[in-house]
Amino acid sequence: MKQRILNFLNSRGILTIFLKICIDALALTAAYFIAFSLRFDLNIPAQHFIIFKHTIGFAVIIELFFINLFGVNQSPWRYVSLQDVINLLASLFVGWVGFIIYLYFANLLAVPRSVLFLYLMLGFIFTGAARFAPRVLFKAQSRLSRDKKRVLVIGAGQAGEMIIRQMKSDPSLGFYPVALADDSPKKQNIKIHGVKVVGTVNDLQKIVSKKHIEEIIIATPAASASEMRRIVRACEATGVEFKTVPGPKEIVNGMVQVQQIREVKVEDLLDRKPVEIDLKEIKNFLANKTIMVTGAAGSIGSELVKQLLTLDSEKVICIDRSENGLFYLDNDLKKEFASRHYKIIVADILNTNKMEYLISSYKPEIIFHAAAYKHVPLMEDHPEEAVRNNILGTAYLVKVAERLGVQKFILISTDKAVNPTSIMGATKRAAELVLQSYSAQASMKLVTVRFGNVLASYGSVIPLFQKQISEGGPITITHPLMKRFFMTIPEAVKLIFQAAKMGDGNDIFVLDMGEPIKIVEIANRLIKLSGLKPGDDIKIKYVGLRPGEKLEEELWNKDEAPLKTYHPKIYKAIGSHYNNWERMQKHLHVFEKAVIEHDIQAIKEKLHEMIPEFTSMPASVDTPIPEDILRE
Repeated sequence: MKQRILNFLNSRGILTIFLKICIDALALTAAYFIAFSLRFDLNIPAQHFIIFKHTIGFAVIIELFFINLFGVNQSPWRYVSLQDVINLLASLFVGWVGFIIYLYFANLLAVPRSVLFLYLMLGFIFTGAARFAPRVLFKAQSRLSRDKKRVLVIGAGQAGEMIIRQMKSDPSLGFYPVALADDSPKKQNIKIHGVKVVGTVNDLQKIVSKKHIEEIIIATPAASASEMRRIVRACEATGVEFKTVPGPKEIVNGMVQVQQIREVKVEDLLDRKPVEIDLKEIKNFLANKTIMVTGAAGSIGSELVKQLLTLDSEKVICIDRSENGLFYLDNDLKKEFASRHYKIIVADILNTNKMEYLISSYKPEIIFHAAAYKHVPLMEDHPEEAVRNNILGTAYLVKVAERLGVQKFILISTDKAVNPTSIMGATKRAAELVLQSYSAQASMKLVTVRFGNVLASYGSVIPLFQKQISEGGPITITHPLMKRFFMTIPEAVKLIFQAAKMGDGNDIFVLDMGEPIKIVEIANRLIKLSGLKPGDDIKIKYVGLRPGEKLEEELWNKDEAPLKTYHPKIYKAIGSHYNNWERMQKHLHVFEKAVIEHDIQAIKEKLHEMIPEFTSMPASVDTPIPEDILRE
């Protein structure tokens, strides 16, 4: 194999020299013909044209012989130097003398002396120009690409082709594609818009070094999570910056734009296929409706708003008590949507008079209730606020919505409501029970959608870890065995829409979150995506479980069982349902009184009474970290 490669390289060198000889031959032929033409004012007499035909072959061949004898063609033409020019002139002069000697002995002295001098001059000009042309073109190309990043594109498929085409056609983008890499044997050595596939992902380090690559673009939107992790590891090993094009769920109409190139995100590496929903069905359900979103400034709420506007909702009423959050949401929406399609309103769901006024004024057909306190440790310290917001706020809003003719009410719940061990989880489970009990007497359809953590939500582990990495570490993790279900915000919202469409009343839908992932694995992936080494550059520190936290979350209560729906990622929870509204009202009255009186003990007792499966979880002293893991 090695010998074959050497033979191939050698053959390529011979082909290059042969091409140079052909160019020199054409240049010398043109020089000799023009020399005769100039001597006779562009009208060569018949007798001299015969002399021209008899001598041109020798004139060219002798010059070519000495050009190659002097080794002039061994230097790359795009790097031609002054020494190469001197060597060319010397070889042409010796060849010219040799041609004159040939004419003398062949008794062909009828060739005019002026033609001979013109031939030497023009021969030097033409062959010299042939050598300087590649250098001039190379320098021009270098000037064009001087301020651009030299880019290696991974993926010689449709996405790679689109990216290279845009980089080539628009110099203002600042990219200069110099090479492609692809694992397909069939694509090796092919060219796409002049850019050659020069190896595979395993060759990245060699390619980066040889081609002086400054940035790598991963153009493999259909790659699986495991393939993406392998590519990312290879990119990390090169030490240069790398980015990716969006995945299929982010690409509109299958078109990839250079402007969409972004940093590789941790969700790109999750072991889950993209969630698919019937967008046409969802659009028919949501289009031309006025929809209210509470908690609109939050992670889920803001994504609900954006996707609702994308799906042609008539108007989206964005409710939140966070002035700052709504300000940033409004700025984001102004960039993409006409202001007439949404309304930003600062309001608290606990203000029943204000909510009654808003619902009666805007008459929403659907309410997505995403407003809630969600941070487990904080709510352990402030249980009265968790009850006031998560339970009482939901109950007040449901009653107002029913009275004012809202058609469907969707509660956004959490996996922490399942067999809860925290105040936050217990209050979210109580909110589920509020909907179940009220549903028995309501004409409004009430639907609960339950799911786990969403990546990069406000206050979640991803932004926290990124901040800790930027500060040089350490990353703090409660326990090395802690696992959580993760889903991206956009796909969670799509499934919320799908479940909302399915719900006929008193339904709890649970989203399939895939397999739970260890938090420490998320941390390691983020450290590597930052170009650093876990343990060396960024330390990981285990701080122990906080009050109310579980090692692993669940999706089903003890008395529930999953029932498949027509969507493979959505299950319906079946089992005992809490449908006694009169009793629920008594519970709510106790909560109201306890919140007013700041009676924490009464709140906890009532939560345990309502939710028998609720077991308070102490701090981490009862969940020791194994010694072997600590040593790692």
